[in-house]
Amino acid sequence: MNHLSLKWELLFICILLVTLPTVLMGMVGYYAYQSFAKQTLESQLHKHSQEVRSQAYDFIAQNERVLRREEALVLKRIKSVAQLSKSIFQTYPAQMKPTYGDTTLHSALQTLSQFRLNRSGHIFLLDENFNPVINNQLLPSLTNPTLYANLISHIKKEMPYILSGQTTIIKHPWSTNPNGIIYRQTALTYLDNWQMVLGVTINETDYKSHDFEVGLQNELRDRLASERIGKSGYIWVFNGQGEYIVSKDNLRNGENMLNIVDQHGHSIVEHLISSAKSAPPGGSEIIFYEWQDLGESSASPRAAAVTYVAEWDWFIGTNINLIEFYSGLREVRNKILHLCVVFILIGSLIAYYFAKRITTPIKHLEHLAVKAAQGDFNVQADPKLASRHTEINSLSNVFSEMICNIRQLMAQKEKSTQLLAARNTALQASEDKLTKALLELEYEKQKFHTQAITDSLTNLLNRRGFSKEGKKVWKRHQRTNEPLTIAMIDIDYFKRINDRYSHSIGDDVLIQLAKLLTNHMRENDIVARIGGEEFSMIISQPLCEAKKGLERLRRLVENTPIISDKHEIFFTISIGAIEVNPQLPSLESALDAADTCLYAAKRSGRNKIIT
Repeated sequence: MNHLSLKWELLFICILLVTLPTVLMGMVGYYAYQSFAKQTLESQLHKHSQEVRSQAYDFIAQNERVLRREEALVLKRIKSVAQLSKSIFQTYPAQMKPTYGDTTLHSALQTLSQFRLNRSGHIFLLDENFNPVINNQLLPSLTNPTLYANLISHIKKEMPYILSGQTTIIKHPWSTNPNGIIYRQTALTYLDNWQMVLGVTINETDYKSHDFEVGLQNELRDRLASERIGKSGYIWVFNGQGEYIVSKDNLRNGENMLNIVDQHGHSIVEHLISSAKSAPPGGSEIIFYEWQDLGESSASPRAAAVTYVAEWDWFIGTNINLIEFYSGLREVRNKILHLCVVFILIGSLIAYYFAKRITTPIKHLEHLAVKAAQGDFNVQADPKLASRHTEINSLSNVFSEMICNIRQLMAQKEKSTQLLAARNTALQASEDKLTKALLELEYEKQKFHTQAITDSLTNLLNRRGFSKEGKKVWKRHQRTNEPLTIAMIDIDYFKRINDRYSHSIGDDVLIQLAKLLTNHMRENDIVARIGGEEFSMIISQPLCEAKKGLERLRRLVENTPIISDKHEIFFTISIGAIEVNPQLPSLESALDAADTCLYAAKRSGRNKIIT
């Protein structure tokens, strides 16, 4: 595989050192500008929202000033009418005092009862029981009993003042309509000659004209509809029912937009309204949403600062099309990208110049080193390199000294190589002998270990091997609590077989039983010859299952004879088996318990299993 030369590696490193900081700085700069631009955008939207809110409250304040002025004039008028009426009534004698239910009033009283201020204002008289005397039909007919009783309670509270000769004014609810409660302003005074309360009352709706407020709202709506934020941003206003109060160029005023939903099926206008209501008092909330205006083919992303003017139930939003915002960000990003490319190109050219300047003398020394490596030690460094007061000068001098030293070392190497070859040959022979001896020793070790734990006749584990492997199984049983069965097996009448047929036949019996046990056992079971004709098994099964297998083994042994030259010899086995339980603390105690069962099988007739 060809590797890059040092020049190109240096050039690559230099370009990398130029590129990474440049790109990193460009990315940091772009994202910092993006964050700054977003904060500036939100700040401008908040500012526009607060300006529009301030304009709305300026108009509301103007309307309230006009209403307060109108109210002051009306209150002054009804108070004047009350005082004038009082001066007229006090000229009448006590005999002309009207009574509650009187249908034949003096002509002057009838004239006063028909007197009207604006549309609803009139004069009334109440006797000492607060029953209406003049306009007794008008008062109850225009209100409900609750509101009329409320009026009487207000008058009773003012009695101390009007009895002292003062003329007071009260405000009280009078009637209701779909828009809410209608209030009245009433001037009260007291007629000493008749001992009656005189009142001059007028509805607030007579002087609080809604037309002036509507005119102010229309003026503000026209102003807001023409304002633009950026190139395509504008101001919109919804009411609480989701209807456009102000739309772009007033093209959709009055249109209900609650049915406009986003991709999740949620009403966009409801989201705008709820966000405006959740804004801090006197502040605004920034929201992001998608909206499609008239003339647009699809919805575009937008950001808006929303605020709420509760007095008019206006939800005001100053919004901007984010496509315009993103377009500006893309321009900045492209400019940053162009600057990064320019810096990288300039840095690459500078890096190439210095890489070439550094690597040219190094390449010359490399050429000399290659010749020296090929056996040509008559090479000499360029004198121009020695004239430079740089690291290359030091490297050239060191290279020349190295060539001289190599010439001397080559001669010494030849002698040392011959001596080393002779010693290596002797050392290799010794090493081969040692390796052979270690292998023989390891073989004998394994052989002795196998003989120590294996019965030589049956090739089963002997008592020592059974004890070692059994303890491993016993520890595993203590950790996992898996079921475990211990079985002791003994050949019935084995001594008779030896005495009758010879010990070689007895050995054949032992060997055949070992084969049957080995073939019958499972992979996890352990079987061993622990005595002359005694065998032990550790079975990883509950006793109920292990007993079935042992019974099959017993029948198999019973029906499998030993075939000799002269005889066909049958033999049987007795088995004692127990399942390990907490009352058996060790493997030895479990073997003793199984051995007890084995002797029980012997005593009860042999060729059976006792558990």
